[in-house]
Amino acid sequence: MAVERVRINDTGYSDFVAVSGPGTWVHVAGQLAFDENRRLVGDDVTAQAHRCLDRIQYLVGRAGGDLGSVVSITVYLTRLDDYPAFDQVRRERFLDDRPASAAIEVAGLLFGALIEISAVAFIPADETMEL
Repeated sequence: MAVERVRINDTGYSDFVAVSGPGTWVHVAGQLAFDENRRLVGDDVTAQAHRCLDRIQYLVGRAGGDLGSVVSITVYLTRLDDYPAFDQVRRERFLDDRPASAAIEVAGLLFGALIEISAVAFIPADETMEL
């Protein structure tokens, strides 16, 4: 299995990610910054972005992967002015394994959240858990 991540410039995302070989694709539904009791946590986009990525990391981990397995994310922000704060979190959490990304401004999110993140991950066949 091979994952190739290409960044044309020094950005917080990959311009494209190419995946080849046997494995499992994991599509993670949009995640809000919920705690274990489904209460929204964090009062700014930085805290909420970290919590969304914590949830994605947990869910991808259940399938045998980690954040490095994430090849694409879609980010929904209620204010594009919050994009730089999100970008900093993305850089911290993904390091050099930056996924292809899209960011979209929306009028609102459920429960008054500031950010929602969905993800697609690819886990090589030799790392995939029995699902």
